[in-house]
Amino acid sequence: MTIVQLIVWGLVGTVLSGCTLKATTDTSTDGTTEFLSSTTGGTWWTEDGLIKPGHHAGAFVALNYDNLLQDMAKGEGEYVAAFGKLLHVHPVHQQAFADRLQQRYPDLSGLKVGQDPMTVKQFLHEVDSVTTQTVSPSL
Repeated sequence: MTIVQLIVWGLVGTVLSGCTLKATTDTSTDGTTEFLSSTTGGTWWTEDGLIKPGHHAGAFVALNYDNLLQDMAKGEGEYVAAFGKLLHVHPVHQQAFADRLQQRYPDLSGLKVGQDPMTVKQFLHEVDSVTTQTVSPSL
């Protein structure tokens, strides 16, 4: 085979695989869109698929609840750290925040948060007391 023939066959293969890739991408995107639409009811997401302002913590809890609970039980971890950042917990107070979440784990894990906006809101309300207590007046 000449170099030209190899290039032509390579282009043909690319075009054919591109069609398959497109179908696969469309299927994956449609599944993700359906998941987000059915689980959140549009509460946290814009039509463009972006998180609405002020709903980052709720969306985070809804989509990462199980992992967040595991980190809360340990009193540390990337999910607790990310959650603290979303709640604007100052880095100086991050460990105290994680410790308080660990102390409140039995109550917070009992809420059985799914992706229902009402249970997420209740969870965030309970966590709000944790973030308020994390920063003591003496600091």
